[in-house]
Amino acid sequence: MHATLTPVPRYRLDPTPEQEQALLWHCAHARYVWNLAVEQHGFWSRYRGGAPGYTEQSRQLTAARAEFEWLRAGSQTV
Repeated sequence: MHATLTPVPRYRLDPTPEQEQALLWHCAHARYVWNLAVEQHGFWSRYRGGAPGYTEQSRQLTAARAEFEWLRAGSQTV
C-alpha cells in the first residue's frame, strides 16, 4: 500500500518593516532560549543525571523573564 502525500498549504508573509523587526526579535529570543535549553540538557545529562523537565524549565524561563528586560519584552511563548 502506498501512502499518498497531502499537499502542504503554503502561505507567504508580507510583513511591514515594523512587523519584520518584531518577527526577527521573536526568532532571536526563541533561538537563544532553545540553545540554552539544549546546552542545559547536555550539561545535566553528562554531570548530574537527568535534565530538568518541562515544568522546571518553564519555571526557569519565568525567572529569566523577570530578571532580563530584553527577554521579558518579547513573546511569553518563546
